[in-house]
Amino acid sequence: MNCSKFRIKNAWLVAGDGSGPRRGELLVSCDGRILAEGGPFIGEGGIIDGSGKLLAPGFIDAHGHSDVSVLACPDGFSKISQGVTTEIAGNCGLSAFPLTDENREHLKALYAEYGVSFAWNDYPSYREALQKKGCVPDVIPLCGHNTLRAAVAGYEKKVLSPAELGEMKRLLALALDAGSPGLSTGLLYVPGKFASEGEIVELMKVLARHDAVYATHLASEGDGLLEALDQTLDMASAAGLKKVQISHFKTAGPANWGKLSPALERIFRARSEGIRVTVDRYPYTESMTQLSVILPGEWADMDDVAVMRKLRSAEARSFLADRLRQERAPDYWKRVRLVSTGAASGRDGLGKFLSDLSPDPALFVAELLAGDSAGTCAAFSGMSAENLDRIMSLDFCMPGSDGNALSPGYRVKSHPRAFGTAPRFLHRLLERNIPVGEAVRRACGLPAETFSLEDRGRIAPGLRADLVLFDPDELQDTADFSSPDSPARGILWVMSAGVIAYRS
Repeated sequence: MNCSKFRIKNAWLVAGDGSGPRRGELLVSCDGRILAEGGPFIGEGGIIDGSGKLLAPGFIDAHGHSDVSVLACPDGFSKISQGVTTEIAGNCGLSAFPLTDENREHLKALYAEYGVSFAWNDYPSYREALQKKGCVPDVIPLCGHNTLRAAVAGYEKKVLSPAELGEMKRLLALALDAGSPGLSTGLLYVPGKFASEGEIVELMKVLARHDAVYATHLASEGDGLLEALDQTLDMASAAGLKKVQISHFKTAGPANWGKLSPALERIFRARSEGIRVTVDRYPYTESMTQLSVILPGEWADMDDVAVMRKLRSAEARSFLADRLRQERAPDYWKRVRLVSTGAASGRDGLGKFLSDLSPDPALFVAELLAGDSAGTCAAFSGMSAENLDRIMSLDFCMPGSDGNALSPGYRVKSHPRAFGTAPRFLHRLLERNIPVGEAVRRACGLPAETFSLEDRGRIAPGLRADLVLFDPDELQDTADFSSPDSPARGILWVMSAGVIAYRS
């Protein structure tokens, strides 16, 4: 097999380690590795002209949910077009493995809109499925606690037996040994919400032995934010765990905006005591998750498949609508935007607020969830722009889209963050006079270090040739809720493992 080198010339290199741009060239091998930096290199195969722009390591999305979508959209356009070459997936407790008879059919129903077979069982066979599909962004998943718990004990509300907890610990250790960078939790969701502190601490001890990371969607990001943060840090301390990642760190709801300072005090104290707390954030003030998170009472303890089953009858839908009217003020629906659904009743309303889609939003919600509880997602207003800037200013905050890898025009729609997070994150930092070298570090070097990705995140010989050429003066997201799959500006080309995967 012939293997020729090529060089990238006429670019300003931003190494991903916080250092500023420097003039230089890169020599890249045909097996997708950086051979050398410096130059000029003479007579080394093909030449790529950097056009005097900035050449950085491929950006790393520290918090994504492409576990299944990337198998349906292996081009990963929404990621690659914004310069993202690696995604940390398996977040919020939901990963695509491990699969057993207890959870396989449930996950197939949960992701039915993507038409994926779920023919794997564990981390290695899942990664093999990604490779066979030729997925362009490298999706590296955490082991999700909800999936892990369901693999052993299903989705019911229960206290685990010692044998069940032991099996969870065994499966987690196998995933970590195979290369998964850690465990994620989504303590707001079924069945993770049923876990005791003792259960989580025991799993954290497994992480501590592997020097792995614990990434958590806190049990509350609003009214109970400080209590949830205290609980997480106390459990980490009890387990001897040194790496904690707070997912999409936020203060949800105007009544909770003032909690950012005490939350940061807790994080800084934990860091001073030896727990390496880091955070990720998408640079938007509307969140997005499954609409079913607003369900009240006993409905909140049901998984999405059970919700759809229960709502088959008109009587059940009417009952749920009555409960929602009792618990939600009429103005609430003006802050909830329909983003994605497979339910026929909502297909023409994507991107619009529920108050504009029906004179009876509560009943409309019941109909949406009856048609597609798993796939119906909504965006929720209620975050502070000032707090967003404070969080993004932290030198341990990295971009996390909380979005899926999607192709342009794909039937599943998303929050504009799926196409715009990395450019918008960098643009906001540069606007606030963060040096470009430091801004780039937060988008690649920092997440690579956090998730122990030793072969990427920096420009250095021997590392993967994941690279992005961009113009900082043009860098800007263009997606919005009416056109959520519009690609960003300023990303000139993207290389994934030595292959040009995107050109603007």
